[in-house]
Formats: sequence, C-alpha cells, structure tokens
Amino acid sequence: MTNPKIDRWADNAEAHQIINECLVSLAERLKKLEEYVINIPTPDKILYKPSGEEEYLNLKENYDLIYKSIEELRNGMQD
Repeated sequence: MTNPKIDRWADNAEAHQIINECLVSLAERLKKLEEYVINIPTPDKILYKPSGEEEYLNLKENYDLIYKSIEELRNGMQD
C-alpha cells in the first residue's frame, strides 16, 4: 500500500475557500432576515377604523376603545 502525498497547503487553501463561501452565504441570509424584521409592522403601524369612529386607530387605541366599551357594558348591567 502506498500513501498518496497530501499537499497540505492546497488542502488548507481549499478549506479556507469553503469556509469563506459559508460565511458569505450566512451574511446574505442575515441581511435578508434583517430586511424582513425591519418591515414587520409594529403595533403603532397597524391601523383599524372601527365602525362609528371618524379616524383610524392603532392597536393600543383599539384596545382602549374595546375596554372602555366593556366597562360601559359592565356599569350598565349593574344599574
């Protein structure tokens, strides 16, 4: 049996090339993820216009309106 000579410099260069390609690929995926996360709407950007309201309300304002209505219903039932 003969052992073929291994050119360690060539092996090392190939390994570095592969690692470099992996890092470039990961950087591209990370950039796409960052762009996606930036474009996710936040609660203050989600707008809804409830019937009877003149303006669109953000998520917090809608919750406030809902809880105000619930409170009014509770108070009306207690009278």
